[in-house]
Amino acid sequence: MPKKDELVRFGVAMEASLLKAFDAVVKRRASTRSEVLRDLARAEVTRAEVAEGADAVAALTLVYDHHVRDLTERLIELQHSLGDRVRSAMHVHLDHDHCLEVIVMQGRSDELRAFADKVFATRGVKHGGIEVIATTKARKDKERLHVHLHAHGHGDHDHDHDHDHDHDHDHDHDHAPKKRKA
Repeated sequence: MPKKDELVRFGVAMEASLLKAFDAVVKRRASTRSEVLRDLARAEVTRAEVAEGADAVAALTLVYDHHVRDLTERLIELQHSLGDRVRSAMHVHLDHDHCLEVIVMQGRSDELRAFADKVFATRGVKHGGIEVIATTKARKDKERLHVHLHAHGHGDHDHDHDHDHDHDHDHDHDHAPKKRKA
């Protein structure tokens, strides 16, 4: 049985104005100073690991003008260049001119950021962001990877991206409406 990580008390000194602002955050979260400090410490440790080229998962979001010539095809080619490191993608039509794409990736954080930079530099991409999270060694082995089959349109054609379900529990993945018998 793994030993529970022992909590250690320590003192923190900060400016009164910063403490007041911090306490407002604690109150909004309905939490405690200790828990919010632990959350901040975990986030900073993760950020440091990601900066070092750690194994990571990332969510890349971009808004683009789908009227820009060949942009959709260029974005698809970029995604295909990552191979199986692209785990999933979602496409949303925002309005007559703009689309939102969310791309979930897995790999080395530095490679994922370099890919994002290429996407963001592509003519027609209006806005972009990436959230990169370092993964644990257990996740590194993709022990409980759970990604679904999805389809999305690419210009004048549709196709599916088939991804494995590597997990040890059963559940219904058929999300289509059931047909009634007449």
